[in-house]
Amino acid sequence: MTGEARDAERWPGGEVPLPLWRTLGIHVLEAGGGRSLMGLAMTPALGTLRAEVMHGGAIASLVDAAAGVAIRSTRGADEPPWRGMATTDLGVSYLDAATSNVTAEGRVLRVGRSIAFVQVDVRDAAGTLVAVGRVTATIAR
Repeated sequence: MTGEARDAERWPGGEVPLPLWRTLGIHVLEAGGGRSLMGLAMTPALGTLRAEVMHGGAIASLVDAAAGVAIRSTRGADEPPWRGMATTDLGVSYLDAATSNVTAEGRVLRVGRSIAFVQVDVRDAAGTLVAVGRVTATIAR
């Protein structure tokens, strides 16, 4: 087992060692019981042509991350490690421009043996709902 695979088994106990997350600045704030709270700081590197507005791709990556951590938090302590998990469908509705740090709250709607459905709300620093996402993921047990 690689170091990253071992570290991944610590989800959701802290930072997840995904290079994309490190590049974007995505981090875990809270996780457990089918829920996650993730953070992403607004930086000039995440801006659009209007530098003060966060790019939708960064928000979509945050939605995907929040869903993944929420799903992983449903794995029981006595359950063997999963072989993997992959997003099979991701949809994001952008409701407002994100011009500050954002948080994403992921909530598992349903998890089965091999598939999970998650709702994710993304809010800016003022608490304004800036995007909502829906994620479907497959679980390899």
